[in-house]
Amino acid sequence: MDPEPPSAVDVSRPSVARMYDFYLGGKHNYPSDRDAVAAVIDAYPKTIDIIVEARHFLRRTVRYMCFQGIDQFIDMGSGLPSADNTHQVAQRVNPNARVVYVDIDEVAVSFGRQMLSGDPTTAFIQGSVLELEPILNHPETRKLIDFSKPVGVLMMGLLHFFSVDTDQAILKDLRDNLAPGSLLSFSHTVSNFLTEEEIRQILDAYARTPTPLIIRDMSVVEQIMKGYTVIEPGLVLMHKWHMDIAEEGEPEAPQTSIMVGVVLRT
Repeated sequence: MDPEPPSAVDVSRPSVARMYDFYLGGKHNYPSDRDAVAAVIDAYPKTIDIIVEARHFLRRTVRYMCFQGIDQFIDMGSGLPSADNTHQVAQRVNPNARVVYVDIDEVAVSFGRQMLSGDPTTAFIQGSVLELEPILNHPETRKLIDFSKPVGVLMMGLLHFFSVDTDQAILKDLRDNLAPGSLLSFSHTVSNFLTEEEIRQILDAYARTPTPLIIRDMSVVEQIMKGYTVIEPGLVLMHKWHMDIAEEGEPEAPQTSIMVGVVLRT
């Protein structure tokens, strides 16, 4: 049986957050989300491999940030909590790590709060990366995050839904509000390693969702990163980013040539 959605939420329309929940084996999704996932996989069968690979990349970047002394995180566009969330990964390195999850989807936020209830080291707030001020000044954020100290910010699979100008504005706004030494990680779909047919398939897959995707050349993504210090090895395919940081015993991740990832320092 599907979970009871929050009142006034239309679950007849698919949500990217709930679709990701279904991709990762979660239970907080609805027929519209599952139908959308089926359509995406039908158009591009490697989709689940991409999602799983992206989760592995997220875990490695969180561990890297912890090893650099970061103990407070904001996970933008986080989706629903699933296996091995940001706070769980971080707290295996530093038990005192704190995480604020942010998503625009009301259902994701409602269920996220239920799932994290009673954990004083986490918060789940509703917000859009297009409006950073309400996120950064939210009472729950201010309770957990000390902006006079470095913060780790995660934007996984988020920036490729917006224009280049919008992405640049988001990253500049973040840079202006974060302490020196803060770290930002993001992943982004790129065209460099894909055939024209693969690009067509991916675009067709996401055209079936509420959030069409923008696939860019890596050189364009690099323009978005201006103003930050790029951490080695730079902007690379996700499976080429610091596999040496993976946890011991972690299952091998799928390796696709679709999304790149990077960590930046303010």
